[in-house]
Amino acid sequence: MERLSSRIERTCYPVIRIAILVGGGVVLCIPFWWMIVTAFDNAANVTVRIPPSLLFHKGYTGVLNFENTFHTIPILRYYLNSLLITLSVIALQTLSCSMAGYAFAKGRFPGKSKLFILFLATMMIPFQLYMVPLYLIMNTMGFVNTPLAVILPAIHSAYGVFLMSQYIRTLPESILEAARMEGAGEFRIFFTIILPLSKPVLATLTVLTALACWNDFLWPYLVLLKQSQYTITVGVSSFQQQNAVAVGNVVVVSLLAIAPVVVLYLFLQRFIISGITMGATKH
Repeated sequence: MERLSSRIERTCYPVIRIAILVGGGVVLCIPFWWMIVTAFDNAANVTVRIPPSLLFHKGYTGVLNFENTFHTIPILRYYLNSLLITLSVIALQTLSCSMAGYAFAKGRFPGKSKLFILFLATMMIPFQLYMVPLYLIMNTMGFVNTPLAVILPAIHSAYGVFLMSQYIRTLPESILEAARMEGAGEFRIFFTIILPLSKPVLATLTVLTALACWNDFLWPYLVLLKQSQYTITVGVSSFQQQNAVAVGNVVVVSLLAIAPVVVLYLFLQRFIISGITMGATKH
C-alpha cells in the first residue's frame, strides 16, 4: 500500500506542479497577447471592446495603429536616445564596477572591509531621498536636459561592485602573484588578466544594467525636458497623457517600448538568473 501511494505521489505531483506553472504562465501572458491583438486592431481607437477581445477580427486587422503612431511621435528618436544612454551607462558602469570590485576583492589597504560595508550600505538609501540634491547638482553643472544628466549618476552601482567583487574573490591569487613577479602593474593585471577571466560576470552585469537603464523613468522624466531628448519610457508616458482615448495608438507605443526588454530577457535570461544567485554562497 505504501509503495502504491509513493508511486502515485511520484507521478501525480510533477503533473500537478507542471499544470500549475503552465496555468500561471498562461495567465501572465494574457495581457501581452491582448496588447498584440489590440495593436493590430484598426478599430481599437474608435471602439473599446468589452470584454477585451483576445482574437483577431477579420476585416479590422491591420497596421493602421502603427502608421498613426509613427506619424504622431518621433518614436525612432526616442529609441536612439535610449540606446545612446543605455550603451554609455553600460560601458562606464561595467568599467567602474569592475575596477572597484577588483580593489575590494584583491586590494590591500587599511579599512577595506569597513569601506566595503559602507559602500554597500548605500543600496539601502532610497533614490527619492537624494533625488532633489542630485537634480540641483546636475542643474548647477549645466547638464539638465542633456544625456549626461542621466548617464553620470548611473556610473555608480553598489550592487555592481558587490557582484564583481564576489566573483573576483574566486580567482586564484597565484595568477596575480605570477604576473607581479613578471613586473606587471595593477592596471596591466586588471586589463589583461582580471577582465578576460571575468567575462561571465561582466555579461551578467551588462544585461542587468541594460534592463535597468532602458526601463528607468523617474530620473529621465525629471532631467530631460525637451521632447527631442526624451527616452522611450518618457516618450511613452507623454504620449499616453496626450492620447489616453486612442487605445490602439497607446498600446502600439507601449508594445514598442517593451519589445527590446522582452527580447533581451528571452535570449539572455540565464545571465539575469545568475546575477540574482551570484554571491549567495560565501567563498
